[in-house]
Amino acid sequence: MKVWDTLLLSVRSVFQTPLRSVLTVLGLGIGIGAIMAVAAIGDAGQVEVESQLARIGVGRAWIRPARGEERALVREDARLVRDAVASSGVMASAVAYRAGIVLYQDEVVQTLLVGCEPELATIEGLEIRSGRFLHPSDAREHRAVVVLSREVAQELFGHADPLGQRIDVAGRRMRVIGIAGDADIGEMNVAKPPEQANRAWLPLQVFEGIYGAEVNEIALSVFAAGDPLEAGEAGARALAQRYGGQYQTTTYQAEMDAARSILRIFLLVMACVAVICMAVGGIGVMNIMLVSVRERRREIGVLKALGAPRGTICLQFLFEAVIYALMGGVLGMLGGGAMALGAQRLIGILIPITSGMRLTALAFACAIGVFFGVYPALRAARMEPVEAFRMAEGG
Repeated sequence: MKVWDTLLLSVRSVFQTPLRSVLTVLGLGIGIGAIMAVAAIGDAGQVEVESQLARIGVGRAWIRPARGEERALVREDARLVRDAVASSGVMASAVAYRAGIVLYQDEVVQTLLVGCEPELATIEGLEIRSGRFLHPSDAREHRAVVVLSREVAQELFGHADPLGQRIDVAGRRMRVIGIAGDADIGEMNVAKPPEQANRAWLPLQVFEGIYGAEVNEIALSVFAAGDPLEAGEAGARALAQRYGGQYQTTTYQAEMDAARSILRIFLLVMACVAVICMAVGGIGVMNIMLVSVRERRREIGVLKALGAPRGTICLQFLFEAVIYALMGGVLGMLGGGAMALGAQRLIGILIPITSGMRLTALAFACAIGVFFGVYPALRAARMEPVEAFRMAEGG
C-alpha cells in the first residue's frame, strides 16, 4: 500500500464518524486557540507596558542633595553634570519648583511653578499642544513668559485661546506662550495628582528672580543605550568632587522592574492554563485513537492477513491523529484570532495576530498529533492478525 493510499484511508476513517471527530477537534482547537491568544496578548501587553513605562521614567534620573546636606544645588550644577556624563548621551536640566498661584481676571488656580531650562521638555517628554515651550533666548533675556499645562489653561480660560494672554504668576505679569500636555501620564487612564496635572513652566532665570538661586534637582535623560542610574551617579560624583558633600540619584528602575516582573508572572499563569487546555485536547486525540483502534480490530486483522507491514498500519493511525490535530490547529487559529480580537476590544490595545503565530499554532498542532498519536498507532501496528480477529469476534 502506497503512502498516498494510506493517507486517503486515514482521511476516510476520520470523516466516517463526523460527530466524534468534531468533538475531538473542538477540544484540541480550544487549547491551540488559547495558546495563540496568550502569545498575541503577551506580545501586545509587553509592548504596551514598555510604552507606558517609557512615559513614567525609563532612561531618566534625578540628582538631589542628600538629606541633611547644607549646600543646595544651583543652575550651574546642571552644566557640570552634563560635562561629567557627556559621553553617555545625556541631557540635563536644573529644575526648581514651588507651590504658587496663577491669576487671570477673576480666575485663581493653585499650581506647581516649575523653573527649568528648555531641555526639560525633552527630558520629561512634554507634548506641546499649542504655541511653543521655553527657548534659550527666553532665559538669556529674562523674558516674563510662561507655559501652562492644559489643565491650568482650561481652568483659567475655559474654551478661549490662552496664547498671548497676560496672567499673574507669583505676583509677576507674564505672557502665555504655550500649552503643554504631560506625556508622562497625560495619555494614561489614571487620575493625576494636582502637582502633576496643574503646572506652569517658567525660564529658570526668571524663577530665580522670584524665589532665589536654589534649585531642587537636576533632571537627566539618557537617550543612548546607557544606564540612567549609572549616569546619575556619575553626575553626583562630579558634584561631590567639586563641592564636597553627598548627592543621591533617584530612578524608577525598581518600580519598572517590578512592573515587568508582574507582567511575566501574569503571562506565565496564562500560558500554564493554555498548556493545560492544549494537553487536555491532546489527551482527547489519544483517547479517540485508542477507541478507533479497538473498534477497527477486524480491519487491522484483514490488513495484516493481506500482508500489510507494521509500518503501514502505524502510519495510517498516525496520519489520522495528525489530521485531527491539523483540523484542531485550523480551528485554534480562528478561535485564537477571535479571542485576541475580543481582548483587544476589552483592554483597548492593539493585539495583532502575525503569520508567525499562525504557523507556530499549526506546528504545535502537528507536534501534538504526533506525540499523542504514537502510542495508539504502535498498539495497532503490533496487533497480530489472529489476535485481532479473535478480539474482534470477542467484542
